[in-house]
Amino acid sequence: MPRTTSRPRSAPLVLVLLASLLALTGCQTVAGSEAARRVRAASATTPEPGATATAEAREVCVRETGTGCYTFTQLRRLYGTERLGDRGTDGAGTTVAALGVVGSPHLAADLRHFSRALGLPAPRLEVVRHAPPHGAKAAPYDEDNAGMLATAREATLDMEALHAMAPRARLVYHQVDLPRVDADGVLDARAADALAAALRTVLTRQRPDILSLSFVMSERGDGAEQVARLARGLRPVLAGAARAGTTVVAASGDDGASPGAAQAAHLGAEPVRGVAWPASDPSVTAVGGTRVTLDAAGRRRAADTVWNDKGGAPGGGTSVLARRPRYQDGVRDVTGARRGVPDVSLTASADGSTMVWFTHAGRGAWVPMLGTSLAAPLLGGIVALAAQRAGHALGALNPALYRLGRAGGVRDITSGDNATEGTRGYRAGRGYDLASGLGTVDAARLVPALAAGTPHRAR
Repeated sequence: MPRTTSRPRSAPLVLVLLASLLALTGCQTVAGSEAARRVRAASATTPEPGATATAEAREVCVRETGTGCYTFTQLRRLYGTERLGDRGTDGAGTTVAALGVVGSPHLAADLRHFSRALGLPAPRLEVVRHAPPHGAKAAPYDEDNAGMLATAREATLDMEALHAMAPRARLVYHQVDLPRVDADGVLDARAADALAAALRTVLTRQRPDILSLSFVMSERGDGAEQVARLARGLRPVLAGAARAGTTVVAASGDDGASPGAAQAAHLGAEPVRGVAWPASDPSVTAVGGTRVTLDAAGRRRAADTVWNDKGGAPGGGTSVLARRPRYQDGVRDVTGARRGVPDVSLTASADGSTMVWFTHAGRGAWVPMLGTSLAAPLLGGIVALAAQRAGHALGALNPALYRLGRAGGVRDITSGDNATEGTRGYRAGRGYDLASGLGTVDAARLVPALAAGTPHRAR
Protein backbone atom coordinates (compact mmCIF):
# COMPACT_ATOMS: atom_id res chain seq x y z
CA MET A 1 0.00 0.00 0.00
CA PRO A 2 1.52 3.36 -0.97
CA ARG A 3 2.76 5.60 1.80
CA THR A 4 4.68 8.83 1.95
CA THR A 5 8.01 9.69 3.43
CA SER A 6 9.31 13.06 4.53
CA ARG A 7 12.67 14.02 3.09
CA PRO A 8 15.40 13.73 4.14
CA ARG A 9 13.95 11.84 7.11
CA SER A 10 12.84 8.25 6.67
CA ALA A 11 9.79 8.48 8.94
CA PRO A 12 6.55 8.29 6.94
CA LEU A 13 4.06 11.10 6.49
CA VAL A 14 1.00 8.89 6.51
CA LEU A 15 -0.56 9.67 3.12
CA VAL A 16 -2.16 6.33 2.41
CA LEU A 17 -3.52 6.20 -1.11
CA LEU A 18 -6.29 3.67 -0.88
CA ALA A 19 -5.29 1.31 -3.66
CA SER A 20 -7.98 -1.00 -2.39
CA LEU A 21 -7.40 -4.53 -3.59
CA LEU A 22 -8.35 -7.76 -1.92
CA ALA A 23 -6.14 -8.30 1.10
CA LEU A 24 -5.13 -11.86 1.72
CA THR A 25 -2.35 -10.71 4.03
CA GLY A 26 -1.66 -7.35 5.64
CA CYS A 27 -1.47 -5.40 2.38
CA GLN A 28 -4.37 -4.62 0.09
CA THR A 29 -3.59 -6.65 -3.00
CA VAL A 30 -3.94 -10.20 -4.22
CA ALA A 31 -1.61 -9.53 -7.13
CA GLY A 32 1.17 -11.75 -5.83
CA SER A 33 -0.91 -14.68 -4.64
CA GLU A 34 -1.36 -17.95 -6.49
CA ALA A 35 -5.12 -17.62 -6.08
CA ALA A 36 -5.00 -14.21 -7.75
CA ARG A 37 -2.99 -15.54 -10.67
CA ARG A 38 -5.57 -18.26 -11.21
CA VAL A 39 -8.40 -15.73 -11.03
CA ARG A 40 -6.67 -13.48 -13.57
CA ALA A 41 -5.95 -16.33 -15.94
CA ALA A 42 -9.50 -17.66 -15.76
CA SER A 43 -11.31 -14.36 -16.01
CA ALA A 44 -9.11 -13.18 -18.85
CA THR A 45 -10.31 -16.09 -20.95
CA THR A 46 -14.03 -15.75 -20.23
CA PRO A 47 -16.31 -15.00 -23.21
CA GLU A 48 -16.60 -11.47 -24.54
CA PRO A 49 -18.43 -9.13 -22.14
CA GLY A 50 -22.04 -9.88 -21.23
CA ALA A 51 -24.06 -10.96 -18.23
CA THR A 52 -22.64 -14.47 -18.32
CA ALA A 53 -19.06 -13.19 -18.53
CA THR A 54 -19.27 -11.49 -15.15
CA ALA A 55 -21.22 -14.41 -13.67
CA GLU A 56 -18.63 -16.93 -14.82
CA ALA A 57 -15.79 -14.74 -13.63
CA ARG A 58 -17.48 -14.48 -10.27
CA GLU A 59 -17.70 -18.26 -9.96
CA VAL A 60 -13.96 -18.56 -10.59
CA CYS A 61 -13.15 -15.72 -8.19
CA VAL A 62 -15.28 -17.13 -5.37
CA ARG A 63 -13.78 -20.57 -5.83
CA GLU A 64 -10.19 -19.32 -5.80
CA THR A 65 -10.39 -16.60 -3.13
CA GLY A 66 -13.27 -17.64 -0.89
CA THR A 67 -14.62 -14.08 -0.87
CA GLY A 68 -17.82 -12.48 -2.13
CA CYS A 69 -16.47 -11.42 -5.55
CA TYR A 70 -19.64 -9.42 -6.04
CA THR A 71 -20.42 -7.75 -9.34
CA PHE A 72 -21.49 -4.14 -9.67
CA THR A 73 -24.79 -5.46 -11.03
CA GLN A 74 -25.38 -6.96 -7.58
CA LEU A 75 -24.42 -3.67 -5.95
CA ARG A 76 -26.77 -1.71 -8.22
CA ARG A 77 -29.59 -3.97 -7.04
CA LEU A 78 -28.45 -3.85 -3.41
CA TYR A 79 -28.50 -0.06 -3.23
CA GLY A 80 -31.54 0.43 -5.47
CA THR A 81 -29.84 2.33 -8.29
CA GLU A 82 -30.91 -0.26 -10.87
CA ARG A 83 -34.58 0.45 -10.08
CA LEU A 84 -33.95 4.17 -10.29
CA GLY A 85 -32.21 3.72 -13.64
CA ASP A 86 -35.16 1.80 -15.03
CA ARG A 87 -37.25 4.89 -14.27
CA GLY A 88 -34.83 7.29 -15.97
CA THR A 89 -32.78 8.41 -12.97
CA ASP A 90 -29.31 7.50 -14.23
CA GLY A 91 -27.12 10.58 -13.66
CA ALA A 92 -27.78 12.22 -17.04
CA GLY A 93 -26.77 15.87 -17.06
CA THR A 94 -24.42 15.62 -14.08
CA THR A 95 -20.62 15.60 -13.86
CA VAL A 96 -18.92 13.28 -11.39
CA ALA A 97 -15.17 13.33 -10.86
CA ALA A 98 -12.42 11.61 -8.93
CA LEU A 99 -8.90 12.81 -8.11
CA GLY A 100 -5.82 10.68 -7.55
CA VAL A 101 -2.17 10.27 -8.41
CA VAL A 102 -0.67 8.69 -11.54
CA GLY A 103 -3.78 6.93 -12.92
CA SER A 104 -3.87 4.15 -15.52
CA PRO A 105 -3.05 4.24 -19.24
CA HIS A 106 -5.77 1.61 -19.73
CA LEU A 107 -8.45 3.52 -17.86
CA ALA A 108 -10.67 4.39 -20.82
CA ALA A 109 -10.45 0.94 -22.42
CA ASP A 110 -11.06 -0.83 -19.12
CA LEU A 111 -14.06 1.36 -18.40
CA ARG A 112 -15.57 0.62 -21.83
CA HIS A 113 -15.09 -3.13 -21.33
CA PHE A 114 -16.59 -2.93 -17.83
CA SER A 115 -19.57 -0.97 -19.12
CA ARG A 116 -20.32 -3.44 -21.91
CA ALA A 117 -20.02 -6.39 -19.53
CA LEU A 118 -22.62 -4.89 -17.19
CA GLY A 119 -24.91 -3.77 -20.01
CA LEU A 120 -24.52 -0.10 -19.08
CA PRO A 121 -24.59 2.92 -21.41
CA ALA A 122 -21.26 3.76 -23.02
CA PRO A 123 -19.18 5.85 -20.60
CA ARG A 124 -18.24 9.47 -21.27
CA LEU A 125 -14.81 9.84 -19.71
CA GLU A 126 -12.35 12.72 -19.71
CA VAL A 127 -8.91 12.48 -18.12
CA VAL A 128 -7.49 15.81 -16.92
CA ARG A 129 -3.80 15.69 -16.09
CA HIS A 130 -2.25 17.92 -13.44
CA ALA A 131 1.48 18.42 -13.98
CA PRO A 132 4.04 17.80 -11.23
CA PRO A 133 4.98 20.89 -9.23
CA HIS A 134 7.93 23.15 -9.97
CA GLY A 135 8.12 22.18 -13.64
CA ALA A 136 9.23 18.62 -12.89
CA LYS A 137 8.76 16.01 -15.61
CA ALA A 138 6.05 13.43 -15.02
CA ALA A 139 7.36 9.91 -14.56
CA PRO A 140 6.14 7.58 -17.31
CA TYR A 141 3.79 4.81 -16.23
CA ASP A 142 5.62 1.62 -15.28
CA GLU A 143 3.37 -1.33 -14.49
CA ASP A 144 6.29 -3.11 -12.78
CA ASN A 145 6.40 -0.25 -10.27
CA ALA A 146 4.31 -1.33 -7.26
CA GLY A 147 3.26 2.21 -6.42
CA MET A 148 2.11 3.02 -9.94
CA LEU A 149 0.30 -0.30 -10.29
CA ALA A 150 -1.58 0.35 -7.05
CA THR A 151 -2.64 3.85 -8.08
CA ALA A 152 -3.72 2.56 -11.51
CA ARG A 153 -6.01 0.06 -9.80
CA GLU A 154 -7.33 2.83 -7.60
CA ALA A 155 -8.19 5.06 -10.56
CA THR A 156 -9.93 2.16 -12.27
CA LEU A 157 -11.94 1.33 -9.15
CA ASP A 158 -13.02 4.95 -8.72
CA MET A 159 -14.32 5.41 -12.24
CA GLU A 160 -15.99 2.00 -12.58
CA ALA A 161 -17.82 2.47 -9.27
CA LEU A 162 -19.00 5.97 -10.26
CA HIS A 163 -20.12 4.73 -13.67
CA ALA A 164 -21.96 1.74 -12.22
CA MET A 165 -24.04 3.92 -9.92
CA ALA A 166 -24.62 6.83 -12.35
CA PRO A 167 -24.14 5.31 -15.82
CA ARG A 168 -25.15 8.38 -17.85
CA ALA A 169 -23.18 10.91 -15.84
CA ARG A 170 -20.19 12.62 -17.41
CA LEU A 171 -17.01 11.24 -15.83
CA VAL A 172 -13.79 13.15 -15.20
CA TYR A 173 -10.65 11.65 -13.72
CA HIS A 174 -8.19 14.23 -12.41
CA GLN A 175 -4.76 12.62 -12.64
CA VAL A 176 -2.04 14.17 -10.52
CA ASP A 177 1.26 13.30 -12.19
CA LEU A 178 4.34 12.82 -10.03
CA PRO A 179 8.02 13.03 -10.86
CA ARG A 180 8.81 9.70 -9.16
CA VAL A 181 7.13 6.76 -7.49
CA ASP A 182 9.39 4.26 -5.78
CA ALA A 183 9.02 0.58 -6.57
CA ASP A 184 8.07 -0.26 -3.00
CA GLY A 185 5.02 1.98 -3.16
CA VAL A 186 6.51 4.86 -1.16
CA LEU A 187 5.39 8.28 -2.33
CA ASP A 188 7.48 11.35 -1.60
CA ALA A 189 5.85 13.72 0.90
CA ARG A 190 5.62 16.31 -1.87
CA ALA A 191 2.83 14.17 -3.33
CA ALA A 192 0.63 15.42 -0.50
CA ASP A 193 1.20 19.01 -1.57
CA ALA A 194 0.60 18.07 -5.21
CA LEU A 195 -2.71 16.42 -4.34
CA ALA A 196 -3.77 19.41 -2.27
CA ALA A 197 -2.88 21.84 -5.08
CA ALA A 198 -4.86 19.80 -7.59
CA LEU A 199 -7.81 19.60 -5.19
CA ARG A 200 -7.81 23.39 -4.92
CA THR A 201 -7.76 23.71 -8.71
CA VAL A 202 -10.59 21.24 -9.24
CA LEU A 203 -12.83 22.88 -6.65
CA THR A 204 -12.24 26.46 -7.74
CA ARG A 205 -12.03 26.04 -11.53
CA GLN A 206 -13.54 22.78 -12.77
CA ARG A 207 -16.29 22.55 -10.12
CA PRO A 208 -17.86 19.14 -10.83
CA ASP A 209 -21.23 18.32 -9.33
CA ILE A 210 -19.66 15.51 -7.30
CA LEU A 211 -16.01 14.89 -6.43
CA SER A 212 -14.93 11.54 -4.97
CA LEU A 213 -11.66 11.33 -3.03
CA SER A 214 -9.95 8.06 -2.10
CA PHE A 215 -6.73 9.31 -0.53
CA VAL A 216 -6.32 9.75 3.21
CA MET A 217 -3.84 11.70 5.31
CA SER A 218 -3.73 10.89 9.01
CA GLU A 219 -4.38 13.83 11.31
CA ARG A 220 -1.97 12.38 13.86
CA GLY A 221 1.55 11.00 13.68
CA ASP A 222 4.72 12.12 11.93
CA GLY A 223 2.94 14.05 9.21
CA ALA A 224 0.47 15.82 11.50
CA GLU A 225 2.02 19.25 11.00
CA GLN A 226 1.82 19.11 7.22
CA VAL A 227 -1.68 17.63 7.24
CA ALA A 228 -2.88 20.35 9.61
CA ARG A 229 -1.44 23.00 7.30
CA LEU A 230 -3.14 21.49 4.25
CA ALA A 231 -6.44 21.08 6.09
CA ARG A 232 -6.41 24.71 7.29
CA GLY A 233 -5.60 26.00 3.83
CA LEU A 234 -8.29 23.98 2.09
CA ARG A 235 -11.09 24.32 4.63
CA PRO A 236 -12.42 27.58 3.13
CA VAL A 237 -11.99 26.13 -0.37
CA LEU A 238 -14.05 23.06 0.51
CA ALA A 239 -16.68 25.18 2.22
CA GLY A 240 -16.87 27.52 -0.75
CA ALA A 241 -17.18 24.63 -3.18
CA ALA A 242 -20.05 23.19 -1.13
CA ARG A 243 -21.84 26.54 -1.21
CA ALA A 244 -21.32 26.69 -4.97
CA GLY A 245 -22.83 23.24 -5.43
CA THR A 246 -20.04 20.64 -5.42
CA THR A 247 -20.62 17.63 -3.19
CA VAL A 248 -17.34 16.12 -1.98
CA VAL A 249 -17.31 12.54 -0.67
CA ALA A 250 -14.16 10.98 0.77
CA ALA A 251 -13.00 7.58 1.98
CA SER A 252 -12.55 7.37 5.76
CA GLY A 253 -9.60 4.96 5.43
CA ASP A 254 -8.90 1.24 5.83
CA ASP A 255 -6.89 1.17 9.07
CA GLY A 256 -9.79 1.26 11.50
CA ALA A 257 -9.63 3.72 14.38
CA SER A 258 -5.88 4.24 13.83
CA PRO A 259 -5.06 5.60 10.34
CA GLY A 260 -1.48 4.82 9.52
CA ALA A 261 -1.32 1.81 11.87
CA ALA A 262 0.67 -0.19 9.31
CA GLN A 263 3.26 2.55 9.02
CA ALA A 264 3.47 2.87 12.83
CA ALA A 265 4.09 -0.85 13.12
CA HIS A 266 6.79 -0.61 10.46
CA LEU A 267 8.57 1.96 12.65
CA GLY A 268 7.99 0.00 15.86
CA ALA A 269 5.70 2.76 17.14
CA GLU A 270 2.39 2.38 18.91
CA PRO A 271 -0.68 3.17 16.76
CA VAL A 272 -2.67 6.20 17.86
CA ARG A 273 -6.42 6.57 17.59
CA GLY A 274 -7.51 9.27 15.19
CA VAL A 275 -9.12 10.00 11.84
CA ALA A 276 -7.93 11.05 8.42
CA TRP A 277 -8.27 14.15 6.29
CA PRO A 278 -9.92 15.12 3.90
CA ALA A 279 -12.79 12.92 5.17
CA SER A 280 -12.67 14.81 8.48
CA ASP A 281 -13.35 18.20 6.91
CA PRO A 282 -16.84 19.39 7.94
CA SER A 283 -17.77 20.18 4.31
CA VAL A 284 -16.94 16.64 3.17
CA THR A 285 -19.13 13.54 3.49
CA ALA A 286 -16.94 10.88 5.12
CA VAL A 287 -17.71 7.37 3.86
CA GLY A 288 -16.96 4.33 6.00
CA GLY A 289 -17.18 0.65 5.15
CA THR A 290 -19.62 -2.23 5.65
CA ARG A 291 -19.63 -5.98 5.14
CA VAL A 292 -22.58 -7.07 2.99
CA THR A 293 -23.70 -10.66 2.42
CA LEU A 294 -25.60 -11.08 -0.85
CA ASP A 295 -27.21 -13.76 -2.96
CA ALA A 296 -26.64 -13.94 -6.71
CA ALA A 297 -29.44 -11.45 -7.34
CA GLY A 298 -27.94 -8.84 -5.01
CA ARG A 299 -30.44 -9.41 -2.18
CA ARG A 300 -29.21 -9.31 1.41
CA ARG A 301 -28.80 -12.67 3.09
CA ALA A 302 -27.89 -11.01 6.39
CA ALA A 303 -27.90 -7.55 7.91
CA ASP A 304 -25.00 -5.27 7.02
CA THR A 305 -22.28 -5.00 9.65
CA VAL A 306 -19.24 -2.79 10.10
CA TRP A 307 -16.43 -4.09 7.90
CA ASN A 308 -13.64 -5.70 9.91
CA ASP A 309 -11.63 -8.59 8.44
CA LYS A 310 -8.22 -9.50 7.03
CA GLY A 311 -8.40 -6.52 4.70
CA GLY A 312 -8.73 -3.95 7.46
CA ALA A 313 -11.56 -1.91 8.95
CA PRO A 314 -13.10 1.49 8.19
CA GLY A 315 -11.69 4.69 9.58
CA GLY A 316 -13.77 6.26 12.31
CA GLY A 317 -13.39 8.46 15.36
CA THR A 318 -13.18 12.15 16.19
CA SER A 319 -11.09 14.84 14.55
CA VAL A 320 -8.35 16.84 16.23
CA LEU A 321 -8.48 19.41 13.42
CA ALA A 322 -12.19 20.18 13.19
CA ARG A 323 -14.76 21.04 15.83
CA ARG A 324 -18.21 19.50 15.77
CA PRO A 325 -20.20 21.01 12.88
CA ARG A 326 -23.74 22.16 13.53
CA TYR A 327 -25.28 19.25 11.63
CA GLN A 328 -23.79 16.87 14.23
CA ASP A 329 -25.27 18.70 17.21
CA GLY A 330 -27.88 15.97 17.45
CA VAL A 331 -25.17 13.34 17.98
CA ARG A 332 -23.01 15.37 20.37
CA ASP A 333 -23.31 12.63 22.95
CA VAL A 334 -21.21 10.48 20.59
CA THR A 335 -18.83 13.00 19.04
CA GLY A 336 -18.36 15.42 21.91
CA ALA A 337 -16.99 18.77 20.78
CA ARG A 338 -15.19 17.36 17.72
CA ARG A 339 -16.16 16.42 14.15
CA GLY A 340 -17.19 12.75 14.05
CA VAL A 341 -16.24 10.38 11.21
CA PRO A 342 -17.76 8.66 9.23
CA ASP A 343 -21.12 10.08 8.13
CA VAL A 344 -22.42 7.00 6.26
CA SER A 345 -21.00 3.64 5.17
CA LEU A 346 -21.21 1.39 2.10
CA THR A 347 -19.70 -1.96 1.10
CA ALA A 348 -15.92 -2.18 1.51
CA SER A 349 -14.90 -5.55 2.99
CA ALA A 350 -12.37 -8.11 1.82
CA ASP A 351 -14.71 -10.99 2.62
CA GLY A 352 -17.36 -9.26 0.52
CA SER A 353 -15.02 -8.17 -2.27
CA THR A 354 -16.24 -6.54 -5.50
CA MET A 355 -14.85 -7.28 -8.96
CA VAL A 356 -13.34 -4.56 -11.15
CA TRP A 357 -12.14 -5.00 -14.74
CA PHE A 358 -8.44 -4.10 -14.82
CA THR A 359 -5.68 -4.53 -17.40
CA HIS A 360 -2.19 -5.54 -16.32
CA ALA A 361 0.68 -6.96 -18.40
CA GLY A 362 -1.45 -6.72 -21.52
CA ARG A 363 -4.34 -8.77 -20.15
CA GLY A 364 -7.64 -7.65 -18.71
CA ALA A 365 -9.27 -9.54 -15.86
CA TRP A 366 -11.93 -9.26 -13.18
CA VAL A 367 -10.00 -8.37 -10.02
CA PRO A 368 -11.60 -8.54 -6.53
CA MET A 369 -11.18 -5.27 -4.62
CA LEU A 370 -12.06 -3.74 -1.27
CA GLY A 371 -11.84 -0.63 0.85
CA THR A 372 -13.55 2.63 1.63
CA SER A 373 -12.15 3.82 -1.71
CA LEU A 374 -14.88 1.58 -3.17
CA ALA A 375 -17.51 2.91 -0.77
CA ALA A 376 -16.82 6.60 -1.50
CA PRO A 377 -17.40 6.56 -5.29
CA LEU A 378 -20.46 4.32 -4.81
CA LEU A 379 -21.98 7.10 -2.73
CA GLY A 380 -20.72 9.70 -5.19
CA GLY A 381 -22.66 8.02 -7.99
CA ILE A 382 -25.80 7.90 -5.85
CA VAL A 383 -25.49 11.63 -5.16
CA ALA A 384 -25.33 12.22 -8.92
CA LEU A 385 -28.74 10.55 -9.23
CA ALA A 386 -30.14 12.90 -6.60
CA ALA A 387 -28.66 15.93 -8.38
CA GLN A 388 -30.28 14.79 -11.63
CA ARG A 389 -33.63 14.31 -9.89
CA ALA A 390 -33.36 17.73 -8.24
CA GLY A 391 -32.35 19.45 -11.45
CA HIS A 392 -29.42 21.16 -9.74
CA ALA A 393 -26.19 20.44 -7.89
CA LEU A 394 -26.64 19.59 -4.20
CA GLY A 395 -23.49 20.97 -2.56
CA ALA A 396 -23.06 20.18 1.12
CA LEU A 397 -24.72 16.81 1.72
CA ASN A 398 -24.30 16.30 5.45
CA PRO A 399 -26.97 18.70 6.77
CA ALA A 400 -29.60 16.83 4.74
CA LEU A 401 -28.25 13.38 5.70
CA TYR A 402 -28.41 14.12 9.42
CA ARG A 403 -31.81 15.80 9.10
CA LEU A 404 -33.43 13.07 6.99
CA GLY A 405 -32.07 10.00 8.80
CA ARG A 406 -34.12 6.84 8.43
CA ALA A 407 -37.01 8.68 6.80
CA GLY A 408 -34.67 9.60 3.98
CA GLY A 409 -33.31 6.15 3.19
CA VAL A 410 -30.55 5.78 5.79
CA ARG A 411 -30.43 2.27 7.29
CA ASP A 412 -28.98 1.90 10.76
CA ILE A 413 -26.07 -0.50 11.33
CA THR A 414 -25.99 -1.90 14.83
CA SER A 415 -23.27 -4.55 14.86
CA GLY A 416 -19.51 -4.70 14.32
CA ASP A 417 -16.57 -2.48 15.22
CA ASN A 418 -13.51 -0.86 13.65
CA ALA A 419 -10.91 -2.05 16.16
CA THR A 420 -7.67 -3.26 14.60
CA GLU A 421 -4.75 -5.11 16.13
CA GLY A 422 -3.21 -2.99 18.86
CA THR A 423 -5.87 -0.28 18.67
CA ARG A 424 -9.12 0.09 20.54
CA GLY A 425 -11.86 1.01 18.10
CA TYR A 426 -15.52 1.93 18.23
CA ARG A 427 -18.59 -0.31 18.19
CA ALA A 428 -21.72 0.14 16.14
CA GLY A 429 -24.98 0.62 17.99
CA ARG A 430 -28.40 2.14 17.59
CA GLY A 431 -28.28 5.51 15.90
CA TYR A 432 -25.09 7.38 15.03
CA ASP A 433 -21.76 5.79 15.99
CA LEU A 434 -18.08 6.24 15.16
CA ALA A 435 -17.84 2.86 13.43
CA SER A 436 -20.59 3.24 10.79
CA GLY A 437 -21.82 6.82 11.10
CA LEU A 438 -25.55 7.16 10.47
CA GLY A 439 -25.54 3.75 8.77
CA THR A 440 -25.81 2.69 5.15
CA VAL A 441 -28.11 3.94 2.40
CA ASP A 442 -31.09 2.89 0.29
CA ALA A 443 -30.81 4.97 -2.88
CA ALA A 444 -34.41 4.30 -3.91
CA ARG A 445 -35.50 6.37 -0.88
CA LEU A 446 -32.43 8.55 -0.37
CA VAL A 447 -32.29 9.97 -3.90
CA PRO A 448 -35.81 11.49 -3.94
CA ALA A 449 -35.40 12.65 -0.34
CA LEU A 450 -32.14 14.45 -1.12
CA ALA A 451 -33.58 15.90 -4.30
CA ALA A 452 -36.53 17.34 -2.40
CA GLY A 453 -34.65 18.36 0.73
CA THR A 454 -31.43 19.97 -0.53
CA PRO A 455 -31.51 23.70 -1.42
CA HIS A 456 -30.82 24.84 -4.95
CA ARG A 457 -27.17 25.65 -5.58
CA ALA A 458 -26.35 28.18 -8.29
CA ARG A 459 -23.42 27.17 -10.48
